[in-house]
Amino acid sequence: MKRQSLNEAWRVKACELHVGADELERVLLDNDGWLAADLPCDVRMPLIREGIIEEPLTANHCFDSEWVERRSWWFRKSFRVDEADLADACVAELALESLDCEADLFLNGRRLGHHRSAFYPFSRDVKAWLRAGDNELVVRLTTGSELHSEADVAKLKNTIGMEGFNGRGEAGRIMLRKPQYVFGWDWGPRLASCGIMGNAALRFHRLAAIRSVAVDTRVEGNDGCVAVTVEADQFHSYATREARFEIGLYDGEALIETMIAEVPLASGLNYIRLDGRIPGVKLWWPSGMGEQRLYAVRVAMIVEDERAEHPPVAFGVRTIRLNQERIGCGAERRFAIEINGVALYGKGANWIPPDSIYARVGRAAYEKLLGEAAQANFNLIRVWGGGRYEPDCFYELCDRLGLLVWQDFMFACAGYPDRLAWFRGEVEREMDYQTRRLRNHASLALWCGSNENHWAFDEWWTGEKQAEYFGGAFCYNYIAPAVVRRNCPHIPYWNSSPYGGAHPNGSEAGDRHHWFECTMNEQMEKRIAPEEYDKLSGKFISEYGYIGPPGLASIRQYFGSHAPDRSCAIWDNHTNVHEKKTVPAGIIKHYADPEKLDLDGYLHYAGLTQGLMLQYSLEAIRRKEDCSGSLFWMYNDCWGEVGWSIVDYYHRRKIAYYFVKRAFAPVRFILREAGGEVEVTGCNDTAAEVELRVEYGYRSFDGTVKNAETTAVVLKPFSRCKALRFPKGAFDNLAGVRYVLPLSTEIAEPAWLRTNTYREMRLPMPRLRLAPVSTENGQWTVEVSTDVFAHAVHFDFGPGNDAVPSDNYFDLLPGQRRIVKIAGLDPLLHAQVSVRSGLER
Repeated sequence: MKRQSLNEAWRVKACELHVGADELERVLLDNDGWLAADLPCDVRMPLIREGIIEEPLTANHCFDSEWVERRSWWFRKSFRVDEADLADACVAELALESLDCEADLFLNGRRLGHHRSAFYPFSRDVKAWLRAGDNELVVRLTTGSELHSEADVAKLKNTIGMEGFNGRGEAGRIMLRKPQYVFGWDWGPRLASCGIMGNAALRFHRLAAIRSVAVDTRVEGNDGCVAVTVEADQFHSYATREARFEIGLYDGEALIETMIAEVPLASGLNYIRLDGRIPGVKLWWPSGMGEQRLYAVRVAMIVEDERAEHPPVAFGVRTIRLNQERIGCGAERRFAIEINGVALYGKGANWIPPDSIYARVGRAAYEKLLGEAAQANFNLIRVWGGGRYEPDCFYELCDRLGLLVWQDFMFACAGYPDRLAWFRGEVEREMDYQTRRLRNHASLALWCGSNENHWAFDEWWTGEKQAEYFGGAFCYNYIAPAVVRRNCPHIPYWNSSPYGGAHPNGSEAGDRHHWFECTMNEQMEKRIAPEEYDKLSGKFISEYGYIGPPGLASIRQYFGSHAPDRSCAIWDNHTNVHEKKTVPAGIIKHYADPEKLDLDGYLHYAGLTQGLMLQYSLEAIRRKEDCSGSLFWMYNDCWGEVGWSIVDYYHRRKIAYYFVKRAFAPVRFILREAGGEVEVTGCNDTAAEVELRVEYGYRSFDGTVKNAETTAVVLKPFSRCKALRFPKGAFDNLAGVRYVLPLSTEIAEPAWLRTNTYREMRLPMPRLRLAPVSTENGQWTVEVSTDVFAHAVHFDFGPGNDAVPSDNYFDLLPGQRRIVKIAGLDPLLHAQVSVRSGLER
């Protein structure tokens, strides 16, 4: 097989929306207005480059390019085909990975057809229309929203969420198989996507092609059993052809075993299965639970004198099970992902596309964001159903980093027109393609039908509900489970999120979105009181969150040439539509009066409040032994905003990042009051038993009062348990803390009992000391110490410095020391680094 890339040297132009596919000749004769472009390409990318529009994600320029939706967009590409390639090929396939969204394709003036989904490729044998020498490919694209009238969506009009916020939302999105968030969400602008969003290529085949490779594994004793199924397409219409298949199993570059089959290939599709064995196999584990061992399969097919090789397929040997066993004798059931027979406590967040213009997200961005997630002690990430199926590199990185993937199918917060046969067909083709593409990834843990749609059927939506039609439920209840079973039966399927029990967002079974009890509660006090999360009883919390701002450097970036101003329209537009004054109310409750703060102080205390709310809530969820995971909303951003994320659009850690990292630490103690005593939950997510001595008791903030004892604590592997209990005592809550201090601080960090807000506590001003320890491999190690209790100790690296500490905004008990590693800091700037308390504002 020969592959000819078509990614480079395209041209693109805008025409009036009414200029349709039937006007191809007129469009091509007009030489004006064509802009250079390479793939992947959203039409805004060349518009930005040429200065026709401003960067839409700065200031309020997102509104300036809404005219893009009211145009048809024409892409053209001239390319040459060698006469020998054309003569030698039986099949010449044109493949375009992602067309967003309504596309008409032409090759040398011949219309190839219409494609209406960004979620599976356009692929067709075009040999009959190729010419030796010069050829031209033309693609007409629109956002798709113009194709569907109010009548088309009227039946589901009352079911479409996220409409009417600052001009965001689009009723017609439910008719379009493209990322739904591009029409605007509470956390993102309306920037309707349009373009060729993936690679384009010609593939020349002579006799046969390898269409896919599926790898299934199991463990027998100490060995891994590997079943490899090759899907081969043989192009002769009526005769068989002799073929030889060579399948190698590899551990890195070391060959473990070669499997060979010699078979007659029938016309069309053939399925060849060969079984291999990996002696002394090493299992793949999520991050923190063990090694991420990956093996590889390399497949070659020889038909006559033609050799075809499939790209290597990386895989891990592991089992995945969704445990829904009954808890006790009641109606409650578990919702636990089990890996290799071990129940996982899922630690992570929800993932959205990391740019409103998603075509420009490259591998480096995925490496940065997923690397930061792994460093924050994540072991699970949910790809949310209103975004996109991420590119291959996303899942490859998750395999390597040990980040399990909860993968939604792309349906969110709306009813969908599954009464229409064409729509059901599009959905099945999309699901078939994506399940086949992703099935071999060790990180893939769960397929999920939709985001919040079953919950909406139960509680929100009104209108017609018939047995045969539930506004999308046929897709999640029938098409998806059948496709998953057909293509990747080893991966569990779940109908929606949330889902489980008589009411889809209940607490007795399944997963839960914990929104209206806290952050979206009508009562402000419930939104900003972290103790509300102690009341939670769900079995897996897959969504909830708290809003906070990014740092000043990021705000300056998205304000562009304008000065940051909390009272202006730019600030309002780049603040989440669900904010509802929660951020200033949280600052008032926990720290200070926001009206008396300058911008720097406002951002500081808002960030600390977001951190407090996330850490406390994540620990409240984690300590509940019947709950098997917590995924907060959300990890990343698609533009600069005061919003849900802990890593902002510019890939900078927000203050809350460090609080989440601590809450998800592999070994962690969590303190709560219970019956007048302090109850200490010990969490150990590692494969090793942890035995350590701890100091526990009461300590005054100024260090003058100490009532403490020591004891040994043992935490079994992969466990959560009540590790310790001690009397609360009649000590002054406002002058000190009840705490647990591990005496081996490299294993676990101190933890303390929250009894009051920071604003109420009588916290002294600490004398902090920063002492260098070592400098090696571009990393500076320092020791931070304090004389008294110090809250939210953090580094000041100076303006414009993006140095990254391993820990930040941490609390220190009186006399405690902390070792911190700092990456990305110029050695010449070491002397300028200072350390401050969170109260220094």
